[in-house]
Amino acid sequence: MRRFFLSVIAIFSFALASAQITTTTWSYEQRDNGDGTVDLILKAEIISPWYIYSSDSVQKGPLPTTLELKGINGYEAIGSLRDEGEAVIKHDKAFNTDVKVFHNNATFIQTIKKLTDSTIRVEGVLSWQTCNGGECLMDETDVTFEIKGLEAASSAPKAKRSESLFMFLLLAFAAGLGGVFTPCVFPMIPMTVGFFISDSGNRRQGIMKGLIFGLSVTLIYTLAGILVALFKSTDATDTLGSHWIPNAIFGVLFIVFAISFLGAFEITLPGGLANKADSKADKGGLIASFFVALAMVIVSFSCTGPFVGSILAAAVSGGVAVKPVLGMLVFGLAFSLPFVIFSFFPALMKKMPKSGGWLNMVKVIFAFILLAFSMKYLSAVDVWFGWGIISRPLVIAVWIAISICLGLYLLRKIRTPHDAPVSEIGAGRVIFAIVSFSFAIFLIPGLFGAPLSRFSALLPPASETTYTIFNNASAPKPEQPGSFQPANTQSSSCAPIKYADPKHAAPYGLEAYYDISQAVECSKSLKKPVLLAFKSTTCSGCKLMEANVWSDAGVQEILRNQVVLATLYVDDKTLLPEIEQIVSTLDGKIKNTLGRKNRDYQISRFGVASQPYYVLIDQNEVSLAEPVGECSKDEFLKFLKKGIQKFTSQPVR
Repeated sequence: MRRFFLSVIAIFSFALASAQITTTTWSYEQRDNGDGTVDLILKAEIISPWYIYSSDSVQKGPLPTTLELKGINGYEAIGSLRDEGEAVIKHDKAFNTDVKVFHNNATFIQTIKKLTDSTIRVEGVLSWQTCNGGECLMDETDVTFEIKGLEAASSAPKAKRSESLFMFLLLAFAAGLGGVFTPCVFPMIPMTVGFFISDSGNRRQGIMKGLIFGLSVTLIYTLAGILVALFKSTDATDTLGSHWIPNAIFGVLFIVFAISFLGAFEITLPGGLANKADSKADKGGLIASFFVALAMVIVSFSCTGPFVGSILAAAVSGGVAVKPVLGMLVFGLAFSLPFVIFSFFPALMKKMPKSGGWLNMVKVIFAFILLAFSMKYLSAVDVWFGWGIISRPLVIAVWIAISICLGLYLLRKIRTPHDAPVSEIGAGRVIFAIVSFSFAIFLIPGLFGAPLSRFSALLPPASETTYTIFNNASAPKPEQPGSFQPANTQSSSCAPIKYADPKHAAPYGLEAYYDISQAVECSKSLKKPVLLAFKSTTCSGCKLMEANVWSDAGVQEILRNQVVLATLYVDDKTLLPEIEQIVSTLDGKIKNTLGRKNRDYQISRFGVASQPYYVLIDQNEVSLAEPVGECSKDEFLKFLKKGIQKFTSQPVR
C-alpha cells in the first residue's frame, strides 16, 4: 500500500503543475523480418534532465513503459513490449529499489505475427512515465501502424522475389566453387582424389566413391543448415572457424600430411578396413567415402566460414527456413563437384606412377605448401592466447625457408627417399624453381616491415617494432593492422574506453571503442555517426581489409575524423558484468561475454553472421547506408561517404 500511495502522489501531485510540460517526443517505424513477423519500433527523444523508465514490467515501483494493443484483428502479439539497447540501473529512493531508466533516447519494440495476407491496422495505447529526480509525469498517446499486405503489391515484386532467390542460390553455388580454392581445401585435392582411384582399377568403384563423397558433403552441409535453423544458433560453426582447438588440430594435421608426403611414412586405412574396401567395394566404399567427406567438411570450415556464415545466419530468424537450407544444399553441391568430376576419370590417374616420377614430385610440392599453410593455423592459436610467439617475421622467415627448399628440390639439390633418378632437369622444373626463388626474394622485405598486403589474410598481425619505410607513408602513425600496441584506454573526446585490450587495438593508431553503447554515447557528444566494424581474431578477410583498404590515406582520414569507430570482436572472451549481460532474442541464451553479445547484436540487427562486416549507424542505431563486407577501397569509400552524407543531412537533434 505504501508503494501504491507513493505512486499516486508522485503522479497526481505534479500533474496539474506540469500539465503543459512535454518531456518526450515519439517517432514510429516498422521492420518486416521476412518470416511473417513485423517489429513495431517506438523511439523516444527525452529532454534532459528527464528520463524514461524501461519496459521491464518485473521491476517494482515506477510504472514501466507499456504498449496496450487494442482491437487485435489479423495478427497476434509475440511477447510484450521490450527494450532495444541496455537501460541504466538507477536506485530510486522513493521506492527504495533499483530501477531501469533511459536518458536522452530510448527505443522499444513490439513484435507481431501477421495472420493474413491483407493489409492490417495495428492500434494501441502507449503509456510511459518520466522523472527528473524531483518530479514525475505519466503520459499516454494513441499509436497506429498500417502494415501493407500482398494485395498491395503488383506481380513485378513477385518476380523480383523469385529473381532474388535465384541470385541467392547462384551466389551460394559460386561460393561453393570458391571454397574449393581456399588454402584449407585445395592442398587436400590430391589425397582425396587418390582415395577414389586407389587400390583398384575398377572404374565403377571409383565413380561410386566419388558420387558418395559428393552426396555426403552435400548432405552434411544441408544438415548443418537445418540444425542451425532448428537451434537458432551459429555458435558451432563460429567455433570451428575461430576457436584455438580446431585451428590447432588443423595445423598439426597439415604438418602430419606434409611429413607423410615427404616420404617419412604412409597414411593408409587400417588393414582390415582396406581389405574390406577391396573385397566389398559397395559397402566399404560407402562408409569410407562418407568419413572422407566428413573430414573434408570439418577441415574446410576454418576457411569456408565466411562463405557459409551469411547463409546460416538467415536460418536464425526463426523456424526451418527454406532459403538457408536450399543455400547450404547448393553450396555443398558446388563444393563437392570438382571431386566428383575427378572420380569419373580414374584411368588417367591410375596411369600416373605411385612413387617416384612426376607424381612424387607433385606430392612433395604439396608437402611444402601444406607446411606453409600450417603456419596460418598455428598462428591463429597463438593469436587466440596472445602469446606473441608465432610472430609475423617468424612466419615470413619460415615461408622464405620453405620457398628456398622447394626451389632446391626442383633443381634436384634436395631429394626425398622416393624420388626416382633422372638424367636431366626439365624446363618445367627450372621454371617452377625460378618462381619459388622469386617468391622467397619477394618475401624478404616483409621481414623488415613491408606490408605484403596480398598475403595479409594468411599472416599474423604486424607489430609496431617492424615498422619501416616500407609501410604506407600516408599513414600518420606506424601501427600496422592488428598491431599489439599499448591499449588506448582513454578517449580523447569522450569517457574512458571500456574493454580496451592490447590484442584488439585498432590499426594505424585509430581510436576505437569496443562497446556499442559507449560508442553511441560518444557519437551523441561528437555529433558523428558510428562505424560498427564486426571482426574476429582469426578473420582473414578482416586483416585483408585493414591492410589493403584501411591503409589508404583517404579512408584513414574518415575513420579518424568523421566517424566514431567501434571495433567489435565477435570472439572476445571478456566476461561481462552481470548488469551488462543480455538474454538473446534469437536463441534465449544468456550472452555473458563481450564477443557473444557483439555477435548476437550483429545477427539480430542485420541478419549476418560473417566477418568482416561494416555498418554505419546514427545516434538512434539506425543504419545510414547499405552495410558492406570485404570490398575494394572505392566501394568502402563510397559506403562511408554515403552514410556520412545521410547523417549530416538529418535534422539537428
